[in-house]
Order: sequence, then structure tokens, then C-alpha cells
Amino acid sequence: MKNQAFWQWFDGFAAPRLSIREISFRKICTYLDTIDGPLTIVETGCARSSDNWAGDGQSTLLFDQYLGHGREGSIGHTVDLDPKATELCRALVSRRFEVHTGDSVKVLAEIGRALKAQQRTVYLLYLDSYDLDWNNPTPSAVHHLKELVSIIGAVRANTLVVVDDAPLVCQLVSDVNNQLQVISQPAVAGKGTYVAQYAQQIGASLLFSHYQAGWTGIAAT
Repeated sequence: MKNQAFWQWFDGFAAPRLSIREISFRKICTYLDTIDGPLTIVETGCARSSDNWAGDGQSTLLFDQYLGHGREGSIGHTVDLDPKATELCRALVSRRFEVHTGDSVKVLAEIGRALKAQQRTVYLLYLDSYDLDWNNPTPSAVHHLKELVSIIGAVRANTLVVVDDAPLVCQLVSDVNNQLQVISQPAVAGKGTYVAQYAQQIGASLLFSHYQAGWTGIAAT
């Protein structure tokens, strides 16, 4: 079910502002278009400003817009540790999105249990908490794997799991002519390092890999 009203807004307003995230946000929403009925979106790391599209991606605002255009009965949850961020986010999104303040690993477990009790499926799990230090990505990457584990009980085979700040990296060497030679296959890195390794080991499908990476098949059923 293509969400025509949303796509008019996306193409006219959001896409020109999204910079390197535009292509993957387009693929995320195109995937959601293939799912009929009410949607449930769960996000970590809420929108922290009103107009930082190129910097942060404004994912909460974008998802709220998507759910608000012809997706009756759909809901969203977003979690952030910073109370100032969640206070601002509540002022920016509709009541479709419930904004939670707290440690995302703990809160996601609570959200997952509640969604299972309501027999709701998470169709999009978007992980973007714990700011990434490119010189030391491990703490953020570990945290995002913990987030996935904490809500895995509400994830299904057709859940799209997306991690932000997760570009491909590879190892390069310079030859005698100062030309760069690739000596390792590109792999998802940044915040998505360990989610990507887990997804590969269990045979999940990498749906896209740009500045954000997305998988289906993280859960078996």
C-alpha cells in the first residue's frame, strides 16, 4: 500500500534535506509500504532538534509523518536517555508516538513485553542511541547489540532492523604507485558492527547498506 500523501511530503520536503541518509530512509519507507494494516515502529535515540535533517536525520519526525498519512491504528515508540531531548521530541511529534526517557536497553525490554501482550509486531526497529565515537566505536556498537537483544522477543522475520551511523569500512594499502588497493571485503561498521556480525552469522538478509544498514530475518518466524 503506497502511502501517496507521505511520499509527496517526503519528496518535496524531507528528501532534499536528508543528505547521506536520504537513500536509506527512502528504502525504509518503501519497505513499510509493502505491509498492510497498522504498523508499530520502535526507535532509540529520539529527535533532538526541530530542523537538523542532515545532521541527525530527524527520524522520529519522519516516522511520525509516515504513520500519520493513511496508516490508521499505527503507533510508534522512541526512547532516549536525555530528558531534555525527550521533552523537545514530545513537542515535535503527534500522540501516535510515545516518547520514553531512560536507558534504552531497559526500556526496550519493557516495550517488547507490552507489545507481545498486545499481540503487536514491530515492523521497524530503528537503533540510533549512544553517540558514536569514530575513534572508539566499540561502546556504541556493543550498546546497539544489547538493544536488539532486549527487544528480540517482539521482533519477527519481517521486522526491518536498521542501525544508523553504520557505513561500510574496509582495509586499504598503498602500492608502489601510491594507488590504494583493497585487502579486505567491506563490512558494516560504526554503530552496526556487532549487529551486522550477528545478522551474518544467523543468515539474516542485508536489505541495504549505505550510511544506515538494514536487515530482515533477524528473527526466525
